[in-house]
Amino acid sequence: MRYVKPVVRILLSVTLIVMLVLAFVYMPKQRCERISSVVHTQNESVTVSPEDVNALIANAGIEVIGKAVKEVDEGEIITLLKANPYIENVNFVHFAGRKLVIDYTLREIVLHVFTPGGEHYFVDNEGVVVPFTSKMQDYLMIVNGNVGDTYKVGKKAPKGVQNALELTKVIRGDAFYEAQFRQIYLNSANDIELTSAIGGQTILFGSVENAAEKLANLKTVYEKGLSHKGYNTYAQLDARYKNRIIATRK
Repeated sequence: MRYVKPVVRILLSVTLIVMLVLAFVYMPKQRCERISSVVHTQNESVTVSPEDVNALIANAGIEVIGKAVKEVDEGEIITLLKANPYIENVNFVHFAGRKLVIDYTLREIVLHVFTPGGEHYFVDNEGVVVPFTSKMQDYLMIVNGNVGDTYKVGKKAPKGVQNALELTKVIRGDAFYEAQFRQIYLNSANDIELTSAIGGQTILFGSVENAAEKLANLKTVYEKGLSHKGYNTYAQLDARYKNRIIATRK
């Protein structure tokens, strides 16, 4: 009986080796039956769907379905997808049996920017310019005013837009801020102005410096002041000064 376990181990090892050899020999001869794409996104909208990936591959003239596994150039597909402005990262492209698995992550789009010249584009959470697409239906922060007309897809957004992005990241961290502030306007002095959803006040915000403190002060005014006096009492709130808000009546 003492020889049984060693023999079993040897048989299992031999079986595993045989299976690996067979997989190595016959797997490359198998032909791809389908593409299965897995998409990761922080947005509700999907700017590049698995169906879009299939279309990108087909339009690029890359043959996959029906082709021998060993003949499919996975690197070519990775290069193609990385060139797409909406895709942040191609996590992997490999075969699982006769299925080609593509795993990719989309850029998290945060801002919708409108230029003085009438053009518009998106900006992701890293400050990179992303071209407009009607597939993006999320309720994004709008940025307009003195943003300039010069921008380049795939590159960092202009400085004023970067400041707006920094402020937006603070706003997104609080449910009250998100509901109240939906638009950032850059005036001629490159100072930030906000428009409140409740009350419609113009808010002079100034620079993005001390943004968290300014937003907290505004929140206090709305919750403990205007909620009693009436949200339509004031036409303008000035948050540019430390630890105080100056209100101008209508």
